[in-house]
Amino acid sequence: MFWSFWTLFTLTLLILLGVLGIASWIKTRQPNLSQQIGKLESVEGVIGLVGLVWGLVLLLRWLESLGYYHSLNLVALIVALAILGLSLILALPQLRSMIGSNDFTTRLSTFTGRLAPYKMVLGIVCLVLALYVLLSFSGLRVF
Repeated sequence: MFWSFWTLFTLTLLILLGVLGIASWIKTRQPNLSQQIGKLESVEGVIGLVGLVWGLVLLLRWLESLGYYHSLNLVALIVALAILGLSLILALPQLRSMIGSNDFTTRLSTFTGRLAPYKMVLGIVCLVLALYVLLSFSGLRVF
């Protein structure tokens, strides 16, 4: 079994994003975890920025692979889009503080406002994809 650094990085990012996506649900179900979740939420903007960059890299890699492979890897596309979507929601405040308020951030904010109701769904999707990556790279046949 060969785990590359990038696979482990993607797996870790999916888990972090997934936990941040469902953080409000976790805190209502397990109040004793609020302090630990709060520590993670304090860096959610940074995790979101890292996720944005990595999601773009994954999306570009997927687009590049279209020319080489006859069968499209749908899971790779879903991973990239889930990372991008949830990262955008989490990184928007950080982006605003870095870039400032302008036309780009206003449009980004409008788009993110449409995504925001799906934050928990995207968190669950990220956790399911993390499980998929974990199982598929462990040698188990998932699909």
